[in-house]
Amino acid sequence: MYSLLLALTLLTPIQGEPIAQEKLDDPAPLVPLWEQSRGVPPIRWAGDRLVEAQQEARDRRVAILLWILRDGEPASEAWASNRILDQNYLKVLEEESVPAIVWLPALDGTRHQEERIRDSEEAKPRWRCPVLRNCRCEEHTGSEMLLQGVELPELLPAALFFSGDGELLGQLDKEIPFQDTESLLEALIEKRAPSRATRLNLEFFEIHLERASKHYENGEYARGSAELVAAKRYFEKLGPRMKTRWDETCRPYLGYGTRLLNRAKQIGRVDRSRRINLLRIIAKELAGLPPGQTAALLLKRDLTPRKQ
Repeated sequence: MYSLLLALTLLTPIQGEPIAQEKLDDPAPLVPLWEQSRGVPPIRWAGDRLVEAQQEARDRRVAILLWILRDGEPASEAWASNRILDQNYLKVLEEESVPAIVWLPALDGTRHQEERIRDSEEAKPRWRCPVLRNCRCEEHTGSEMLLQGVELPELLPAALFFSGDGELLGQLDKEIPFQDTESLLEALIEKRAPSRATRLNLEFFEIHLERASKHYENGEYARGSAELVAAKRYFEKLGPRMKTRWDETCRPYLGYGTRLLNRAKQIGRVDRSRRINLLRIIAKELAGLPPGQTAALLLKRDLTPRKQ
């Protein structure tokens, strides 16, 4: 039964009937006044970017959480009316998972169409999903590929966990979609890995690496080293690919430090004071990185009075 329903779902046209030209020519209506004043909280759904979503799940050490809802079902519509407008609820989804969502056609095969709206009198018209409000319909139709070969839950709304490799891990407790943000957070904490990264953690990590690369190109080694040290603080939360990226970004700094350490060794044979000055430079420029740490140890040894 559920396999047949899923097949019908995947074969249903995504946007329904083509939009008539006269509708495109009509002035787009304004969003409701309450929406103009409050706005709709943003959230980045996986959409059809499933390869990227799976990579993000592996990098952050979290699961993809796929929400399943359906046109024509009051419970699904009530979930959207409440949860999509709850900033705290969406924040929990993004911090604890890679959020994805599908909005299935009604049991008779009909599906909602995008609406053309304006956010203000001065704003240009734009298209959006009328139920999710903060995105186009492709953000929920694109994730339907995750449902291939998966039996649909009987009770909707529901949410399924998928690994970063696309494996179905299980279902969120059936009661949770009908409960509040605190209940959702408690349920997701139970599924949480011993350490995991939020989207913000991952973004900061990538910003640190990008800055480190630019600082190296500009010869700003002390500033670049500080960025690498800051990025390293996220290691325990991130997957192995991010650690490899850190190693790749750090490699030029290690090469630079090794060259300076070799020069300090050569200089020390003829001029001890110049060696000490160079070690100070290395310890300062590459503080927190292996060459800087080595230079600090050598400097401490050289400056320690020798016993007679």
